[in-house]
Amino acid sequence: MEPSPAPWRAFETVESPSGTPGPGGRASVSNRADVPAAPIPRAVLFGALAIMLLLVVGAAVLASGGRDGSGVIVGAVATLDPGSDGAGGELVVDVAGAVLRPGVYHLRGGARVGDAITAAGGYGPRVDAARASAELNLAAVLEDGQHVVVPSRDDAVGGSAGPGGGSGGGPGGALVDLNIATEAELEALPGIGPATAAKIISSRETTRFATVQDLRDRKLVGQKTFDGLKDLVTVR
Repeated sequence: MEPSPAPWRAFETVESPSGTPGPGGRASVSNRADVPAAPIPRAVLFGALAIMLLLVVGAAVLASGGRDGSGVIVGAVATLDPGSDGAGGELVVDVAGAVLRPGVYHLRGGARVGDAITAAGGYGPRVDAARASAELNLAAVLEDGQHVVVPSRDDAVGGSAGPGGGSGGGPGGALVDLNIATEAELEALPGIGPATAAKIISSRETTRFATVQDLRDRKLVGQKTFDGLKDLVTVR
């Protein structure tokens, strides 16, 4: 028997697919390339996909500019109280006088006097247009708890206090001078409408009034109307 050209090979083992001992008496080592890899958990796969999706969306937003001139992300929805003019909140106001539906109204923050009158149905048929124009600023911003009063031609009925708190027929409680009163001031008297006010002005242009009784003597008003206004007018 010839000596082995490589004596150390006697200690080598022969790999066997079945794991049985090969030559030399040692169990063979399985080929690691034949061992299947462990499966990747689904949670890891889904997490990786989600991260990739976020990266793609973020890159698309950055590429398209992402923001407009105001610094708000394009496509984002901003909620703002309509018409609040930045005031926000709610106002509760009391609308009275010559409106169609006097009462208490809840309005948005930043509402104007004109909004309150509109909520109450607008001016009523007995509104004193001249006084309303002079006394009301429709563009003024309302305050919570404000009392809005629309002037009426019936404000002086029964000697009740007028806008100035007096008991007369004119502004501040002064008596209305039949010879110089404006049409609006005459219409503010109880029982006097536009037609009667026009007749009074036309009559005084012809002949000035000498006494309050001239209203009856010239048959400009009826007795009932005269009785209701005779203490609210004067002649100078």
